[in-house]
Amino acid sequence: MNDCALFHPPETDGTKMKSSKGVILLFLALIFKVEKYTQMFLIELEIEKSTYLDVTRILRDSTPINMSNSIFVTEINKTADCTLDVKQKNCSCMQGYTWSKDILQKHDDCKGETCLLEAEETAVCLSDKRVSISGSTVMEDFDCKILCYDKNKNPEEYNTLFQKIMNKLVERYSTLPYFDSLIINGFSEGSVIVDYTVQLLGPVPLDQLVNLAKSLNKSELVTTGLINIEIPEAQPIDIGSMANITCTPPERLGEVKWFLTNGNNKTTPITYGVEANLANSSLTDIFALNNISGSWEGTFTCMYTQGSIVHKASKELDIALLPEIRARSNPQFPDCRRGTKNVKCEIECTIPYSTENYTIKWDDGLSDQVSQIQGKFVSYKAVKIIDCKMKEQTVKISCTFTNTRSKLLRNKMEIVYIHIIDDNSTVCEGDLGWPTTKSNYNASMLCDNSAFGLKTKECKGTWQKEISSCVNEDLHVLQNDVEELNKGIGLIEEDAKQIFERLKTSTTIETFNSFSNINTSIVIFGVMNKISLRQYHHWNDTVMHDLVNSASNVLNKTEAWKNPANPNDTNLSVTYLQNIEGMVSNSNLSSGVPYKYENVQLSLCNGSCTTLDARVDMANGVAVVAFRNLYEILPQPESQMNATSNTTILSVTNVNNTNVTEVNLRFDYSKKRLPNHLMYCVFWDVNQSRWSEEGCTWGGADNADLCTCNHNSAFTILMSKTEEKLPYMKLLTYVGLGISIVSLVICLIIEILIWDTVVKSDISNFRHVAIFNICLCLLLADCGFLASAEPEKIPNWCFILTIVKHFFFLAVFFWMLCLSFVILHQIIFVFDHLRKKVFVGLSITLGYVCPILCVAITLITFENGAVGNYYSEKTCWLVYKGRLKGSIFAFVLPVGTIVFINLFTLAVVIMKIVTPTVSEAKARDEKDVAKSMIKTIVFLSPVLGITWIIGFFLMDIDLTKKALAYFVNYTFTILNSLQGFFILLTNCLGEKKVREALQKRFKGSKRSAHSKTESSTKMTSSVMKK
Repeated sequence: MNDCALFHPPETDGTKMKSSKGVILLFLALIFKVEKYTQMFLIELEIEKSTYLDVTRILRDSTPINMSNSIFVTEINKTADCTLDVKQKNCSCMQGYTWSKDILQKHDDCKGETCLLEAEETAVCLSDKRVSISGSTVMEDFDCKILCYDKNKNPEEYNTLFQKIMNKLVERYSTLPYFDSLIINGFSEGSVIVDYTVQLLGPVPLDQLVNLAKSLNKSELVTTGLINIEIPEAQPIDIGSMANITCTPPERLGEVKWFLTNGNNKTTPITYGVEANLANSSLTDIFALNNISGSWEGTFTCMYTQGSIVHKASKELDIALLPEIRARSNPQFPDCRRGTKNVKCEIECTIPYSTENYTIKWDDGLSDQVSQIQGKFVSYKAVKIIDCKMKEQTVKISCTFTNTRSKLLRNKMEIVYIHIIDDNSTVCEGDLGWPTTKSNYNASMLCDNSAFGLKTKECKGTWQKEISSCVNEDLHVLQNDVEELNKGIGLIEEDAKQIFERLKTSTTIETFNSFSNINTSIVIFGVMNKISLRQYHHWNDTVMHDLVNSASNVLNKTEAWKNPANPNDTNLSVTYLQNIEGMVSNSNLSSGVPYKYENVQLSLCNGSCTTLDARVDMANGVAVVAFRNLYEILPQPESQMNATSNTTILSVTNVNNTNVTEVNLRFDYSKKRLPNHLMYCVFWDVNQSRWSEEGCTWGGADNADLCTCNHNSAFTILMSKTEEKLPYMKLLTYVGLGISIVSLVICLIIEILIWDTVVKSDISNFRHVAIFNICLCLLLADCGFLASAEPEKIPNWCFILTIVKHFFFLAVFFWMLCLSFVILHQIIFVFDHLRKKVFVGLSITLGYVCPILCVAITLITFENGAVGNYYSEKTCWLVYKGRLKGSIFAFVLPVGTIVFINLFTLAVVIMKIVTPTVSEAKARDEKDVAKSMIKTIVFLSPVLGITWIIGFFLMDIDLTKKALAYFVNYTFTILNSLQGFFILLTNCLGEKKVREALQKRFKGSKRSAHSKTESSTKMTSSVMKK
């Protein structure tokens, strides 16, 4: 056996073999071992039929055969047997062997068990377990200049180097059993990288192959033939059926990787999906398909990696497809009005272009036309003549596509319903491309440009709003790609970045903002998240920029989120929120740099982070997503909250295996909180599909921007639409004012009745003038208050009543100031009495001129008394907009100043009582002093307005503080609504001189009446006597 014979046997089916000639009966494969090399030869063996069994037994038991000291026949295998005729022989391959490619190409009838060959032709059957190795080995000892570049090739040098490399490789590979040939395919740079193919005509032990790979420097090997792959034999298989592809290695080789190569020769990794599942049993790995779609047609490959060796096996799966059909009629509504006898109607059924040879069948009576290819679609048309005299109002027409290759599911049908318009029909006339349409039916149009879907418009006597399901072409293609990924075709780890890049681009184009496009984008978000969970993939920083950017883009125009078919449907926004939260929850972020876009921002928080107009505190290892416009499209809070939101929604999610259970959130929106309005800290309860307060606490009026929650979710803060109400407050106010008004009227009557009797000096005159004017102004102010009790019933009087109340309440306090000045002057300047002219000038100026100036300046300052600036239509009173904001301070500041001056006066009076003169010191005891102090406070407080000091606490005590607010408000209301009653008790009936004057007045009246009676009696008697 020479070297040439060893390395280059004659070719058969791309392989090289030696053969001996004789009378043919058996074909044997002899494996020779020459030192450490192996070689296989095919031998034709002539035997008699009668000796067949004996010969095969001897051949089976005769190995190994020692040919010489260095040559052994290690195996003798039967590959084929033949029965010989005169000119032909009928041959069949033995079990475990198949016909070579040369035989199959030459003889079409050799695909079965037997094959009819020429008498002189060699029956070449090859082992089913033959192995092919594609190798790449680095040869560092050789120069690439000669081997790698054609321009540097010197034939002699090239051939020498080529042969050296060949010998070196053959020396290694010929040690493998069943070695047949080695072909060098080319050279490339990197020292010298040799690409080659090795053919083995039988299996090779894996440990021997591993040792060979280790002995080769920097080698990568890919084997085919070692893995046994099985695929359904009965092909093609039907759409919607099930199939298992199995791969069985000779021993456990670790995790298997699966690939699918489609008709466009694109190879994609495949894994778990809605139509695919992975399993294994012992050595066998199973790729299970269920509800198969046409996407799975192609070549399946399983791959095992063993160090630098990759073991592959491939087989093709053929699927009998059925098309997606889109059917339409033209015209959509045949018009049989105005005596029309017949209407020609064209029916069009369109399917995607495919290599499948479908047959189409129409209903009887339709004339078929030639199909037309329109881009990526094939259109089939037929004509139906509508007889306008028939009674039926609706004609049903179907087109059926049949795939003869299918076994069970052979047909797919689409039905077109044609509604006929007659003289009795109500219609919507054609407009702007829309056809004349019968009432209570929908007209449809294809989408503009290259968008996918339909536009529909309902006719209900008049045209209704157009509803579009059109999706931009790029977004539609992206959705299809994502659906392929969802089926299991592709790995999200490899495809996610380009998918989100495409989604970002699709959501920025001018025509994006429509409900259908937004809906498709959100479907993509949801499907991508499901795929990531199924494939145990975590979103990382490489995709987050495009993901967050895309999520922001879909919120650019929230009005486009309204479902045209159901404007009140908010499910899309809820789905969007849940999808984004799910994706963030399934992320593995490391970058501390926030992802900031116009409507959505994502931050990885460590301690505190601010995003949009909100902040999250005390949160380590959480991801915070802030949504700017989402509140506009999410469901509104339930009616019992009576609240609204106009701020950022914060989604707080644990990431990177953290477990934060309490977060503090701060919302700038709380700065817009109106006084006495509750704020609600709420989260979106996924289980109940509503906003809920459970587990969240508001920080209260003193910490209005704070929300503390003991769980993670999507949070926001809501403001109550109405301010807090105090129970029975109106009732108390109106009852108190009623009592006060009656008391003030009585007080004024008393002052008039006892004026001449009581007012004997300038001091008493000054005091009673002040009290009279205080009562008069307070009476008019209280009447104005009661008149504006229901502002909605007197909208035209609200402005006037506000001015009336503003003026007279100010006048009350300015007259109180006059009284305070009189008391102070009397105490401080004991011997210098206040002149009457000075008092009159002072009291008129303070009592009426100052209030008029205050009201006038306020009106001018607040846009000439504009509603909402000077006064509120809801209260018919001045406006409060916050601390030192609003027209209310044109009342509060002067009143506050006066009350504090009067409080000073009261303090001076009390000090005078506490520190009597030297002559009085011994005569008075402490009890008398205390009684005098209490009496002074009780008598002076109502007429000096001291009780109004409680009102200043109302400015800072929010009604949301509950207990404290209740105490202060009820105290203020009771004391000041009854102010007129207290004035009556303390400064009229409570004053001794007034009581005595009233007694004298009434006693004098009784005596006068009695005297008149006696005089009348006497006169009557006298007359009678006369």
